[in-house]
Amino acid sequence: MRIKVINPDYGMSPELLRERERMLSKVARPDTFISMDCITETKVSIDSAVDVVFSGAEVVKLAIQAEAEGFNAVILYCLSDPALAACRESVRIPVIGAGQVSMLLAASLGYRFSILTISEQRIPEKEESVRYSGVDLTRLASIRSVDIPGDDPRKDIPATIQKLIEAGSLCKEKDRAHVLILGCLSFAGMGPEVANSTGLPVIDPAFASVNMAELLHSQQLSHSRAAYPPPPLRERSWGNGQIVI
Repeated sequence: MRIKVINPDYGMSPELLRERERMLSKVARPDTFISMDCITETKVSIDSAVDVVFSGAEVVKLAIQAEAEGFNAVILYCLSDPALAACRESVRIPVIGAGQVSMLLAASLGYRFSILTISEQRIPEKEESVRYSGVDLTRLASIRSVDIPGDDPRKDIPATIQKLIEAGSLCKEKDRAHVLILGCLSFAGMGPEVANSTGLPVIDPAFASVNMAELLHSQQLSHSRAAYPPPPLRERSWGNGQIVI
């Protein structure tokens, strides 16, 4: 099968995109082809709800393009699942939101789960994301930050892993969490060491999304048109405006 991964952060280099593809391919089936694109027309990185909204139109455009190019599934490579419902309305192939998939999986592995996010500022948004995931909010034990605002979690991976272990241990001991979710796709690949240190299952949204895409494709499943009907056919466009806040 062919999976298109859409990264809603602007300006990733071709080399970095290929590196992500190779990383994701390690958990994929041998016959699965993975291609990652990032947004190029919308200058945002997903650090707030404002960024999620701004990225949405181009994310939908890339999903439509992926279906036209013959891809079998689309993955939204962000725990905020930007434009998830809009993409599902716009294409027939499965659209997997990394956040939703992770929370549904967490609820199947334990009664309570915690999310490890990148900064305190993102905690309210992550709590709201549990509500639209389809998982009962009472299953959320906590959301804890590892405090790397404005920095690259992959710049010093051992240091980031140590912060994840410390926060994950607090989730287990103080919040009584049974499962942990890596709350940023930049944490991809760091789960095993966190799991070994905390003794809890750790869900990696990047890898979980790839495997869910393969599962849906193998069973010939996609989102319901009753839930996500196609929008009225008309031309839609957006400009190149700018805001500074």
